Amino acid sequence: MLVERMKSRGLGSLLCLVAALVALVTAVVFFATQAEAAPLGHTGIMPGVALVAGVAVAVALTLVPVRFGALIQTVVYGVALYLMVTQLYLVFADVINQVTYAGGNAGLCVMYMAGALVSCLLCVIACFLEQPVAAEDRAASKRMVPVAAVLLVAAVVGVGYVTFGGSISGGSGSGSGEAGGSEAATMALADNEFADMTIEDLTAISRADWEAKEANGEVAYFFEGQYTEGFGTSVDPACMDMYLCKDGSMYGSLSGPNTSVAPGVTYVYGYWYTTNADGEDDFVIHFTGTQSADGSTRATDPATGEDTDIHIFDTEHGDYSWEASFSLGLYGGFMTRNMNLYGQQYAPAQSLTIDTSELGTFYTGDSFDPSALAVTAVRASGSEESIWGGRVSYSGYDSETAGTKTVTASFLGATATFDVTVEDLVADTYTGTYGLIVNGEVTDTESTLIVDYSHKTLTVMNADGTVVETGTIVEAGDTALTVTMNGSEAFEATIDGDTLTIPAHTEVVAGFTGNTSYEVGEYSFTLA
Repeated sequence: MLVERMKSRGLGSLLCLVAALVALVTAVVFFATQAEAAPLGHTGIMPGVALVAGVAVAVALTLVPVRFGALIQTVVYGVALYLMVTQLYLVFADVINQVTYAGGNAGLCVMYMAGALVSCLLCVIACFLEQPVAAEDRAASKRMVPVAAVLLVAAVVGVGYVTFGGSISGGSGSGSGEAGGSEAATMALADNEFADMTIEDLTAISRADWEAKEANGEVAYFFEGQYTEGFGTSVDPACMDMYLCKDGSMYGSLSGPNTSVAPGVTYVYGYWYTTNADGEDDFVIHFTGTQSADGSTRATDPATGEDTDIHIFDTEHGDYSWEASFSLGLYGGFMTRNMNLYGQQYAPAQSLTIDTSELGTFYTGDSFDPSALAVTAVRASGSEESIWGGRVSYSGYDSETAGTKTVTASFLGATATFDVTVEDLVADTYTGTYGLIVNGEVTDTESTLIVDYSHKTLTVMNADGTVVETGTIVEAGDTALTVTMNGSEAFEATIDGDTLTIPAHTEVVAGFTGNTSYEVGEYSFTLA
């Protein structure tokens, strides 16, 4: 009887069954893998529940069809797709920006979304194809309408839960539970002596005293954050570290290959608590302010959109127990950037591995640049993390003299050593007149020319160093240099004894409205 009915249902009903099969397979894979495949803090089973609801509707409508059955299934699978996208989209920010921060498995997330999309599209197509309903099924189909409606409402409620119900991973937490197998530290706001301190008070405490807290085992929690402009073109792996100490204080640092998140900011300070002024459980990090590399300080200003109180929520993903996001001031609070934070109970590093294969040679006078290092840390919890070298403290390097320097790297209590080669800088300094570009015009200016053979650079600057133009040495010889200067095409500068002559050439300066070309004449310099 059922076989005969299926033969009379038409292509639309067949497509709905195929859609249900795709949804079922997708749901099974989703339930089995989403805990690890979802981005940090964005696990949850509701998308899979919606897919199963669609399968249940398909089975029910196969047994007792209704005239608009394909439309009902389309809506349910559409809800499942919506839940997939809103829960998992952050995984693509890592792919776009070529960083690893949000975590998860982008391939599996695409598979989940594709499965929900295919199921939805098949049912959309089925809406426009014949789905005849036999006469004997019409009475029963009327009874199936309430059942389908209930399933549809359940899926819609799931959307509401995810959208308005708070954290997908389980809601907010007080920070007073257990993580990593030991009892987490607590702190009442009323008992926190750092709550009344200003940023000036906090920075008056020496940096050595702050960092001694980690060495003395006084750190309770460790949070790390990163700004990534998801779905944008900016790639900025600037890292924030926050150490929450058992005495209620917070100190940390902000560093990265590019620091557009907060240019010039080096250190961050504040305090934390798990019980607020009303005696309620509320895990909060209070961001008091920042200190720049030049020693200047700035208090967090909520009037500009910055967050002073960062509310921490529970999460269950990998080694992280807590997560949060907050707005950090940029350019002195002129604008803000959003930072994502993930935290865990403090676990010192067991070991540190430094790959120096891409590290080049340094020259006398050079500062140490760790950006070419590949650093891997293994935490006491057993987790392994690849970290940017700028988050590591380095000692033992100096470039006052040439030679092999042994550098010690330190991170979260672990150390590793490696050798750095420092060679004597080979450079010549010349003086003379040069056509520097000042206020959009080529202007003859008394200048200093530095020919740096070690770094293969050419630098021309005026007397006080306020106007600087740079070039690159393409090839160096005893009597000539092939160079580019300030965006020019390569040309040949001649060396005759103590005289270096730069021939006439065209320099190109990039601007907001495009490139501007300047004709620079011939100039000669004398060895200083």
